[in-house]
Amino acid sequence: MYDFYSLGPNEYYISRDTNHIADYEDNYWTGITDPDGCQRNQVVERDQHLGDIKQELEFINSLSPGRLLDIGCGLGFLLSGVNAGWLKMGVEISSFATKHARKWGQIFEGDLEYARFPNDHFDLVVMHHVIEHIENPTKIIKEVYRILKCGGSLIVGTPDFDSGCARRFGANYRLLHDQTHISLFSSDSMHRFLRDHHFHIDTVEYPFFETRFFAKEMLLRLFNTDHVSPPFYGNFMTFYCHKRND
Repeated sequence: MYDFYSLGPNEYYISRDTNHIADYEDNYWTGITDPDGCQRNQVVERDQHLGDIKQELEFINSLSPGRLLDIGCGLGFLLSGVNAGWLKMGVEISSFATKHARKWGQIFEGDLEYARFPNDHFDLVVMHHVIEHIENPTKIIKEVYRILKCGGSLIVGTPDFDSGCARRFGANYRLLHDQTHISLFSSDSMHRFLRDHHFHIDTVEYPFFETRFFAKEMLLRLFNTDHVSPPFYGNFMTFYCHKRND
């Protein structure tokens, strides 16, 4: 559906004009309808969310504690799963989510640039399914580079909008359902994006087989492209990186 191979050498994502004004307040967290038509209240989904990010939390909790910043921390669930010893901080634009997240860390309400963190301040920065919601990802990755210590870790999770499911289902790809997904990356373009902005990619994971979504029902749904695509391998990609000194 989207032609990522026409992107130029300094182009990394496709901007999606949805004519939709994003509202990340109460209804986004408590009254959202998922791609399968199920009503959700994310406020009560903490345990489920922690299970979904088990791999990311295992990586974080394997590191020596330091200063952690979760950009777009939402309700603070990721911060809640991080071991004691870390100085847990977050940035969140939603007033509703910020109030919940403050149970788990020090949360700045607003855009990252207005937090004015010092240079070389954080040992770990996390952007877990946030960058696809941002109008200017290049601006934010430069700010992340500035505030991250040399050798510090960066975790970026985002959908792959050129995945096998995206190609097979086209407009029925489930991750196009969210109208707030406005900056679309592919695996190839995210590799280039991070390398070109002075991050070394240590590993990339495509969480699926170890998750609750690896089920016969989901696999059978691959045969019917008239309906929304199922969760499947390659839909989500998680990049584990560190800041280069160059």
